[in-house]
Amino acid sequence: MKKLIAATALTAIFATGAFAEGVQQYNRSAMETMAGGDTAVVDIMMDAEGNDREDADFQARWDGATPEQQAALKDTCARGIEEKVEFSEVGAARCKIVTTN
Repeated sequence: MKKLIAATALTAIFATGAFAEGVQQYNRSAMETMAGGDTAVVDIMMDAEGNDREDADFQARWDGATPEQQAALKDTCARGIEEKVEFSEVGAARCKIVTTN
C-alpha cells in the first residue's frame, strides 16, 4: 500500500511538472500569436520554452529593444491581459508594468 501511495504521489508530481511546462509553452505560443508571430518581441519576456527571463536579462532585453519592439510588447501584453492569458506571477507583473508605462 505504501508503494502504491508513493507511486501515486510521484505520478502527481511528474504530471504537475508536465502540466506546468505545457502551460509555459502555451503562454509562449499565445504571446507569439498576439505579437503577430514576432518571436523577438516575446523573447524579451521569456525563453523558447516559455520560462520567464531573470530580472536582469529581461531588463537588458527591454533596454535593447527598439521602440517598435517595446510598443509591440506593450500591445501583446495588453491583449494577453484582455484575453486573460494565465501568465506566471512574474509575467503578469511585467505585462502590467510595460502596459502602464
